This record gives sequence, structure tokens and C-alpha cells, in this order.
Amino acid sequence: MGLLHTGDVVHADHPDPAATLDGVISRDRSEALYAYVQTATSRFTVPVPVRLPGLDPDRRYVVQSVHPAGSPRTTLWPSPSWYAAGTITLPGGVLGAVGLTMPSLHPEQALLLQVTSVAR
Repeated sequence: MGLLHTGDVVHADHPDPAATLDGVISRDRSEALYAYVQTATSRFTVPVPVRLPGLDPDRRYVVQSVHPAGSPRTTLWPSPSWYAAGTITLPGGVLGAVGLTMPSLHPEQALLLQVTSVAR
């Protein structure tokens, strides 16, 4: 839990006003924890990619969905393949500029993303 007490807090700009993304990133940019929260019903039919700010663009990161309180409820829209697999590895530059497509969550559901850099 040291990350939550010592890391840098980030808030992402998201084009969907019915969703938010907030996170905490370690000062050395080796790990992060993001919370993607669906606060209301989205006006978008297809979920908009979510950019993960603050990561080192030159590092590769493993992104895992973690479910400490159980999996969030999703709509009938097919979940992205990375979410179905539970993990994906991408460069920080891609995660920050392009982002990841999130599963379509029901309102008042949240998804935690644990992000860890991998050795070069």
C-alpha cells in the first residue's frame, strides 16, 4: 500500500462525462493503480478508449484488471480481448496516447487497473 501514500495522483481527461479515471503512480514510474469508474449510463454505444496518464513512454507495462470486491457488472457489449484475458502488455507511450478500450460497465461500477513496468 506504499504506492497509495507516496505516489503521484493523476486525473485523466475522458471524453465520456459518465466515466472517470483517476490513479496513483509511483515516483519512479515503475507501477501505478488506476480506478476506472462508470458513474452513469454512457451516451456512447461503443466504449471510448481510456488513456493512462503519467507513465514513462519508453517503458513497457503489464496492465491487469484486479477485482478485490468481485468483477464489475458489464453490459452485453463484448468485452475487449485484453479484459477477457485479464492482462495486456504495452508501451507507456501507447497507454498514454492511445489508451485501452474498457469493458462497457453498468452505472456505479468500477474497475481497478494494476500497472507494472517490465524489465527492458
